[in-house]
Amino acid sequence: MITDTRTWQKLTPETIARLPEAGAVFEVANLVRSVVFIGRASGNLRRDLGAYHQESLKQRPVPGGYFFRYEPTAREEEALEGRLGAYRKTHGGLLPAGNCETPVPLRVATRRAA
Repeated sequence: MITDTRTWQKLTPETIARLPEAGAVFEVANLVRSVVFIGRASGNLRRDLGAYHQESLKQRPVPGGYFFRYEPTAREEEALEGRLGAYRKTHGGLLPAGNCETPVPLRVATRRAA
């Protein structure tokens, strides 16, 4: 079982298998640890983070993969609201891309002739 909950861990099926089946809030980030989603485990971190990994992240692959960290809690809803509030406070009122109802538009780079 993973006991260090504050350090970022690589999000793989192997690390998911070592997670507790308990309540928690979690953050998912990219390689440079920019948070892309904050969620709650609904009483079973292993099941819910595994489902999120299989469904959501497979549709949006990124170089270097994804990482996660979590905080065990019996009061998931309160902890989630606290995490989202803290994120909004430090990011100009915005939510992580994975928590937005409308997807964040991609920027298309202009091509320059050499």
